[in-house]
Amino acid sequence: MNEIPQLTESLEDYLEAIAELIAVEGHAHAKEIAAKLNVKMPSVTGALRQLEKMGCIVYNTHYPVQLTEKGRLIAEDVMHHHETLQRFFSEILGLPREKASDTACRLEHLIDCDTIGRFILFSEAIAKRTDARALQTYLTEAMSMPGLAVLSDCKPGEKAVVEKFGRNLAPDAAAGMGLKPGDTVTVEGFSLDRTMVRVTAADGATLDIPTLQAENIWCRPVSKD
Repeated sequence: MNEIPQLTESLEDYLEAIAELIAVEGHAHAKEIAAKLNVKMPSVTGALRQLEKMGCIVYNTHYPVQLTEKGRLIAEDVMHHHETLQRFFSEILGLPREKASDTACRLEHLIDCDTIGRFILFSEAIAKRTDARALQTYLTEAMSMPGLAVLSDCKPGEKAVVEKFGRNLAPDAAAGMGLKPGDTVTVEGFSLDRTMVRVTAADGATLDIPTLQAENIWCRPVSKD
């Protein structure tokens, strides 16, 4: 089996563009590659000649560019990296599709296949597993409320104003804990096993809140003037 050559990021972009053009248009001419990558023809010509020397393409100025088996394997690998990263940034992190694609473009060349495989496992687990629903809810809330933190993330001695209860917090638990939106609390500390968070309310009352509940109480830290 022929060894797959190591390419620069730029040359990998060319192979990716060629593969995408062939898949969509059925062919990849030099002018089409230039337009897709927004580069000038001399740059395209130079890149194509390098790829030809490396055995990645068949290049003749009078015909469309063709991928060799080496070129096809590299292009598929790069496109797979891009698709996986874009889906992660878009579906898991909630970035707009265009921003997710741009970010994937910058990172797709830097991440190896093993890391990509772990991205896939992680993103599919969050997206599909029923036991990950609570995490999905938390991520959705966290990304929609910049500037807030959950009570369990506050440091001992820190004051915070309770803004809202997360959707993962059962209504009966919220009603029975002695807190409501608008209350100011001071975090006193955590139990040794970190299963409880002790806070002091504005009226001086001390409350011991289970960490599982504190992880779903959204607060705004009070700045120290």
